[in-house]
Amino acid sequence: MNAPLSDPAAIEADIASRATLHRTPAPAGHMVWRHWDRGVGGTPVVFLHGGYGSWAHWIRNVEVIGKAHDVWAGDLPGLGDSDAPPKPHNVAGLARIIADGLAALPGLRRPVHIVAFSFGAMLSGHVAATRPELVASLTVVGTAGLGLPRGQPRLVRKAEKAMTAADVAALQRENLAGLMFADRANIDDLAVHLQIRNVARAKVASPPLSLGDSLARDLPAIKAPMAFLWGERDATCHPHMDQRLALLAARKPEAHVYLFPRAGHWVQYEDAPAFNAYLLALIPRLEALR
Repeated sequence: MNAPLSDPAAIEADIASRATLHRTPAPAGHMVWRHWDRGVGGTPVVFLHGGYGSWAHWIRNVEVIGKAHDVWAGDLPGLGDSDAPPKPHNVAGLARIIADGLAALPGLRRPVHIVAFSFGAMLSGHVAATRPELVASLTVVGTAGLGLPRGQPRLVRKAEKAMTAADVAALQRENLAGLMFADRANIDDLAVHLQIRNVARAKVASPPLSLGDSLARDLPAIKAPMAFLWGERDATCHPHMDQRLALLAARKPEAHVYLFPRAGHWVQYEDAPAFNAYLLALIPRLEALR
């Protein structure tokens, strides 16, 4: 039996190696997708990540969920391994690239269950509103785009060229503590490695778009069953969670809502066991509402 991997880069490479890589056409290049195919059938689950991220925002989820569902994960336009789209960047243009990619992926059974995080959740809302034939359900995690007051994440400065690798790792660990995690004790070397890699490859700045109300405006047009998941200590919205719950009660009262206790923004990583168990139970409930 092989010993468990401990090197963060090796862990990322190992999980990525079990996926098939696909590219779909996009303006000025391609959007990159990964497919973990275990032949389980059923309605596929498509994971979409957050701002300054990549498919690896779901590194602790894809293979667990893949035991029960056909799993795909995309790198959003201009993030991860996907090429940068032409400027200006806006929600409609980025969502169109995602939707066109979903429609073009070979062998993907459509519609799909989309599970999307933060910036990707907001973009996925526009996909669901404008291309309903592609979406069986939409589960948004720590979503942006509601146009409500945000928390005050504690972010430090960006990495600089003169920094050593150790300096960059320390800086990104602090950024993870300020934005992504509720408990800094849960920040491991893999999380730091992924943060460094993801930020270095980002070619689209998500914050200016995330601060808007795109998803709130799209909600009336989304007919697919929806679920809203947050960590109860999500730094992007604490202490304003009540306003989010009130908005959903007014505009999407049928949506499923759940807060993971003691978890932060990157809840699917920080509390992966609880998140995976919850999602595995949630997807059949959403499937039944189609």
